[in-house]
Amino acid sequence: MNQYAYFFDSDGAFVVEQYNDQAPFASFLPGIAGVSGRPAWAFYVNRGQAIASFGVRNKDGAFLEFFPADKAYQLTASRGFRTFLKIGDGSAAIRHEPFQRNAGTDVRQRLYVSEHEVGVEESHPRLGLRIRADMATLPEAAVAGLMRRVEITNTSPVGLSIEVVDGLPQVLPYAMNQWILKFMSRTSEAFMRVEDVASRVAFYRLRVWPTDSPQVEPVVAGNFFAGFRDGLLTPVIVDPERVFGLAGDFAKAERFFGDSALDLERQVAGNRTPAAFQTLRLDVPPGASRVFYGVYGHAVSPEVCLSFVAEAAEAAEAAEAGYFEAKREANRRLLDRIGQKAFTATAKPLFDAHVRQCYLDNGLRGGFPTPVPGGALLYLFGRKHGDLERDYNDFLLQDTPYSEGNGDFRDVLQNRRVDLFFEPALGARNIRYFFNLIQPDGYNPCALRNSRFVVDAPEHLADRLSSLPGVAALLATEFKYAELWQVLSEAGADVEDLIAAILAEAREVEDAEFDRGYWSDHWTYLVDLLIAYRAIFPERLTDLLLETGYSFFEASHYVAPRIQKSVLTAHGVRQYGAVRFSADKQAIIAARAVDKHRVRDRHGLGEVVYTSLLGKILTLVANKLATLDPAGIGIEMEADRPGWCDALNGLPGIFGSAVNETIELLRLVDFTRLALDSLDGSCDLPMELADFITGLQRLLAEPEPSAEWFWRDSGDLKEVYRARVFMGFAGELRTVGLAELREFLAEASRHLTAAIEKARMPQGIHTYYSYEVSDYRALEDDKVEVLGFEQHTLPLFLEGFVHALRITGPDEARRLYQAARASALFDRKLGMYRLNAPLGNDALALGRIGVFNDGWLENGSIFLHMHYKFVLEMLRAGLVDEFYADLEKLLVAFRDPAEYQRSPIENSSFLVSSGFDVDPRQHGRGCVARLSGSTVELLHLWTHLFLGPQPFAYQDGELSFAPAPLLAGTMFAADSRTVSPFGYDDILPADSAAMVLFGSTLLVYINPSRRDSFGISAVQPLRYRLYDGNRGSRIVEGGSLPAGMAQALRDGQFRRVDVELG
Repeated sequence: MNQYAYFFDSDGAFVVEQYNDQAPFASFLPGIAGVSGRPAWAFYVNRGQAIASFGVRNKDGAFLEFFPADKAYQLTASRGFRTFLKIGDGSAAIRHEPFQRNAGTDVRQRLYVSEHEVGVEESHPRLGLRIRADMATLPEAAVAGLMRRVEITNTSPVGLSIEVVDGLPQVLPYAMNQWILKFMSRTSEAFMRVEDVASRVAFYRLRVWPTDSPQVEPVVAGNFFAGFRDGLLTPVIVDPERVFGLAGDFAKAERFFGDSALDLERQVAGNRTPAAFQTLRLDVPPGASRVFYGVYGHAVSPEVCLSFVAEAAEAAEAAEAGYFEAKREANRRLLDRIGQKAFTATAKPLFDAHVRQCYLDNGLRGGFPTPVPGGALLYLFGRKHGDLERDYNDFLLQDTPYSEGNGDFRDVLQNRRVDLFFEPALGARNIRYFFNLIQPDGYNPCALRNSRFVVDAPEHLADRLSSLPGVAALLATEFKYAELWQVLSEAGADVEDLIAAILAEAREVEDAEFDRGYWSDHWTYLVDLLIAYRAIFPERLTDLLLETGYSFFEASHYVAPRIQKSVLTAHGVRQYGAVRFSADKQAIIAARAVDKHRVRDRHGLGEVVYTSLLGKILTLVANKLATLDPAGIGIEMEADRPGWCDALNGLPGIFGSAVNETIELLRLVDFTRLALDSLDGSCDLPMELADFITGLQRLLAEPEPSAEWFWRDSGDLKEVYRARVFMGFAGELRTVGLAELREFLAEASRHLTAAIEKARMPQGIHTYYSYEVSDYRALEDDKVEVLGFEQHTLPLFLEGFVHALRITGPDEARRLYQAARASALFDRKLGMYRLNAPLGNDALALGRIGVFNDGWLENGSIFLHMHYKFVLEMLRAGLVDEFYADLEKLLVAFRDPAEYQRSPIENSSFLVSSGFDVDPRQHGRGCVARLSGSTVELLHLWTHLFLGPQPFAYQDGELSFAPAPLLAGTMFAADSRTVSPFGYDDILPADSAAMVLFGSTLLVYINPSRRDSFGISAVQPLRYRLYDGNRGSRIVEGGSLPAGMAQALRDGQFRRVDVELG
């Protein structure tokens, strides 16, 4: 492969030379339209004119049909954007379609990828033409849409007359869906209509919703297309036959490329899957360029569509730059403002760009915390990670202002882990949100939709809402912020004033549902959320633990007792059907008007039960401690789902367990013990939970309990507790002393430490176990009572090493690191770490992991999330020299893009490892774009490098800011630079490295000697220069900032802080 095929241009765009001939890859536009815009999603590949599919909301809202990556690579060049040119007149005219393969050795085709748009360019010296097409989503508009800008430049010495047809050969009217496209695409054509073609605005929709129902409902909303040049609408072509003739494969524009003129009269606008082309004639003098635009969008009604088109045309006519140029620039600025929150300036620009890209992609999965009118702080612009390669996920991008998307508990929780470093105003918000979703059984709902609001006393607003009945009706339910904004806007009310008044009377409630099951690892990421809070707000931690107001999530599904889910099969005893649905419980939940999913007292019929954060932590500790496996090592996968490694989906059925969760339980126990150290007092717990803890204390106090005895008896306690609380708590509280709870946690810590020791070995640490039932008693209906187990150990997984590094000292950390490096986990060819060692011949029983070839997907690949977790834990465990020694192999930002086969500043879910012997040419290739948990691992690594583990300290009642950066001398730039993280120029002096902290303060380390800030000869902070908003400054001597200034820094009162190291 040509090593010059991939490079970054002077504007920072990633360029793929001759992209049609390079290995295929897939990615996407961010789909951010601003707080008042309506977002569209768009996916692209390096084929044809890039855009493979786009639409609104989800796959069912596609305007250009969604195809998985393998088909998108095949079809984008024919089904995506097409441009047909007739250069000259009559039969002598030259016919040409740019951006197709085999254009000629002298034709240069380039793909341009930036964070806000994607573009293609073809330079054709024989024709004397350069054609550039750029695509971006439309920001801050009343419609959702994809903007297309096409520029044709005459590079020849003579003037050219060009007839152009540009657009899409086939689009979908609104109200189609994936099922209809797959199974009823021909029949559905009878529903299709295109309206307003004569007015040069094509509006596409089905006549009615395609349901076989007595309720016939017309379709109001629609997709639309309009083309523009010089502020004027261009003629549109919705009948593909006018361009392609009878060639239904779209291979060639036979009719347009014929000698006859285009016939735009009496186009077929129904009963056929339509096209979305514009046509125009351009006269282009030598050296000149001509530009035209297309907008492909979605509007909630024809009136909104026509209003938008009129506004765009009027603005384009009035402004020299034009409406779409202004929107293109607004889109660039919108993404730039987001990225600047992770501004970084080191001597390694690829690292700086990688951090920025990871911040963008991390927020696309977890949402960006955004202040909105009325005083709320919403997580906007997130969505579940579905794309061309993650074709199995049903993403949702809410197509409204203040857009929020869906997500999974684990993904969103992980991706919000470091949000306090960007928005400290969040405080304990995420801790409250995610702990409120923990159920009394220690599990949580899978699917999240952020939050809703509830007004408990709407009568307080009666006077202000008397003339707004629609608003009053909304306030009788749990409502989304976007819904409230929409209703107020449609009513013509003073939106900001009324929203502020309503939110002052409202409270937030979590919006979530059970969805697909209970994973064994979801709760573990709460530990890092607590640690991140302590890093920023150490003085608030103990108050946070004892503060009440935390509720329990109520689900209609429960984990069955062991005797109900242990079944005899042809392959032996298995654990199947572990999670059951309760219709009775669902009926109780459905009958509630508000707070539907909050656990009540009186066994579900009373008031919402509240406890403290400590109470929620103890709920987790008790449930998980009682779920240790029969060998007393790992925590069982008792609820049908595995842990982080989803591909081990077969492991729960063979009584699987993992030491990862045991380690995280120890971390949670020890974190809580330390936070409660020396505190007097007590806390109130639900009686049932207190009884559960008392029973566990009794078991832990036994002198030498066997692991299987503890498994049996603690499991009995857990099953009794869960049966008592499934319908709700009784309502009685028990006061428990903090000293007693500390003793319980100390006993639990000792027990868990001993459990983890059993997993250690000279080759590192075991991660996963399965258990074969060796003895049982048969019951009715193939159920069995298990009486004995035989343990089996799975091959090495990197995941175990990651968790073990979190609880080890320097010597043990180095031993683990060396063991991993000496094992099959280390890919010597790539210098990276594989997800797992080879699985052997019995891998199919473990789940789909055994189906994948070694080195691909979740089997032996460089699964970047876990690889980056390992790299982060190396750093946190003190292996800083080892980190920097391999830095340019460990981070994808420094990988050769010819090997990575995509932009190296973007993460992938996995890299094909050298274990993949099916096709060695793929080794090092990045697959499945961007929306990976690896983004937050990189951001966490970034905060650790610049700030250390505990930037804010609290000792002797005093807060201080005392960063402990771990920056190598090679990270400091030798020369001074001018940067603009906040829209104005700032000068970074020579020998400096900088980051933006809390989204508002430029933190600059100045290191005249350019020595490492770690190790024996480390430089350390000597003094601080603080710059306020008026550009005044003051110097503070010493290694830390004292209380008042530390608080001011956290509150964003300094625009810049320089830290001199020496």
